[in-house]
Amino acid sequence: NGKGSTCAQLVAGLIRAGYHVGLFSSPHLISIEERVRVDGKAISKDDFDAALQQIRDLDCELTFFEITYLTSLIACRDAGVSIMVLETGLGGRLDATRSAEVVACLVTSISLEHSDILGDTIEKVAREKAAIWRPGIPMLIRDPGNARVRNAMRDEAISARFYSPEPSTFMDEAGDLAEMLCSMIGYSFIRRPISWPARMQYIPGEQNYLLEAAHNPSGMRRAIPEIATILPERWSLLLGTSPQQDMDAFLAPIYELMRAVPPVEVITTEPQNGRYPGVENPLNGVKHIEKPDAALDSFSEESDLIVVIGSLYLCGNILSHLGLNADIVY
Repeated sequence: NGKGSTCAQLVAGLIRAGYHVGLFSSPHLISIEERVRVDGKAISKDDFDAALQQIRDLDCELTFFEITYLTSLIACRDAGVSIMVLETGLGGRLDATRSAEVVACLVTSISLEHSDILGDTIEKVAREKAAIWRPGIPMLIRDPGNARVRNAMRDEAISARFYSPEPSTFMDEAGDLAEMLCSMIGYSFIRRPISWPARMQYIPGEQNYLLEAAHNPSGMRRAIPEIATILPERWSLLLGTSPQQDMDAFLAPIYELMRAVPPVEVITTEPQNGRYPGVENPLNGVKHIEKPDAALDSFSEESDLIVVIGSLYLCGNILSHLGLNADIVY
């Protein structure tokens, strides 16, 4: 959690400081070209396809993530960027992004997820996440607040610096991490508020929306209290998610929010175009509409805000339905 938001803050702050910045991130919300951005905007389909063709010409087997990663390197090289920000996939010593020569590394959070690959304890996951470090390279880690986890990370990254941002909004904390990392390596960074699609993204209009891509228990625990601070009395909820390792833990913050401020309407749906199928009826006893666009259109006009949460893919479905793009606004 927090990787994409911190990458977006890095990109925006570096652009304002005069750098020509490339970004590789995943997954995409609407189009695959979003995985490769130059100065905050997705590259064109033609530029993406031209870079991709060079990967297709290679005689080797690659995963989808590896293909898009290599495509981003070629596209950003051809665009002449002066610095590139790379978001890991799962993170860890086997992540494809670890093949790049870097000037700094950053770990934004540690939680027990992808345990089949990263490890079945929080300490094992922490050790794997810290393994993106390279000797002699500055590394910043958001302090996990747990001595065992901190020690596990130090086993892999002996020179890492741990940092605890002041409690704030999710995007402000991401900005703190980005600014601190740039100060560690002597890069100029000019900070101002940004909008990063699907991360506490407020969309005003005849109907107001709030899109939040929290998609696991730790993300929900972090996002829901922030949502609660801006929630109007009359609000509605659109929830959709992929399978969870612990569905009860994932849903607990949502139930707490609904008890504190009862919504006008609740509809569940199934995110489309994701790596995993959407979960049918994650909340028992409420209306379920399979397709996100149909679900969104079925709400009444009585709500001052519709909160869309539970999946990055769901947020992408909704952005597409509303005719919006996924550029970084800085």
